[in-house]
Amino acid sequence: MEWGTIITVLIGGLIGLSGDTIGRIGAHRQAQRARREGLEDAETARRKAIEDNERKGREDRERLAVENILKAYLGNPIMLLNQPTEEASLSVANICITLGFEQSFLLDRELRHRIAEIGYFLDLAAADGVVEYSLPEVGFLSRSETRMLMGAWSRGEDLPDSIGGWKEIRDSRPQVEARWQEKLRSAGSRVVIPPLSTY
Repeated sequence: MEWGTIITVLIGGLIGLSGDTIGRIGAHRQAQRARREGLEDAETARRKAIEDNERKGREDRERLAVENILKAYLGNPIMLLNQPTEEASLSVANICITLGFEQSFLLDRELRHRIAEIGYFLDLAAADGVVEYSLPEVGFLSRSETRMLMGAWSRGEDLPDSIGGWKEIRDSRPQVEARWQEKLRSAGSRVVIPPLSTY
């Protein structure tokens, strides 16, 4: 056999071997990349599942908050006539407690603000002479306003404007806050009540 043939065979073998090695290295890299992408995809899917679960948890808690707010009105009736003052005051206090706690779980910012405002006015109505309506009137109007808001929310509609009497109460907020502050000052309190904030 000639040297030229041997060298050609050796070079061909080396080229084949190097091609095979390069192919194996490429396949190994491709497998690593596929594994890495698979792990990244799995991590992305895991994160998405966690986010979906957390979002569902927040939405479930929001629905529970709406139910609890509506139940607070059902469980603590406020009648316009023939209800003892102490009973009306207790009902309003119980409703305020529920509104104050549950509004924090409402995801819709406008709904959360409107419910916080309802609780704010119910609380102020308990102080005689601060709100121009009586406590039973404020409680009755707040129930109608709350039911209207919760109904719109549950149907996925935009929140409507306030009902007539409640709109008057909302519009009188600067005067209500001024009367409340004056009442506090005349009682010797140095506390300045901040305006209603959006939670």
